[in-house]
Amino acid sequence: MKLARKEIIQACEKHLIRLIAKNIDKSALKAAIREKYELTAGDDISVHHGDIVIRNNEIVYKLDFSLQASLSVLLDRNGEPLDITASDKAPGEGELASEAAENDKSREMAAEIAQMISEINKE
Repeated sequence: MKLARKEIIQACEKHLIRLIAKNIDKSALKAAIREKYELTAGDDISVHHGDIVIRNNEIVYKLDFSLQASLSVLLDRNGEPLDITASDKAPGEGELASEAAENDKSREMAAEIAQMISEINKE
């Protein structure tokens, strides 16, 4: 003997998930994403699925979000990926110093190449 119809229980669970998703504090969610993944989420965060699951012997609500984030991808001249980072992630001081040294080295190499080309053109 059933005390409630399965369809009614499932409909109420879906309604509960929708209410939770609708009332999520998006600014707190963005802050959590930034803290954990060092990414800044765009304004178009949306829930595309929700469910009730068991985790560590507790009932919890799982919400799957879609969001837009910006990434920077560094490729070498052969197209191989060197690094993928959040584009808004501020580099540390050490990174800035090494980047400046790399830029100086690149300028020196470019000047040497320009000098070599100039000498070739004179011949």
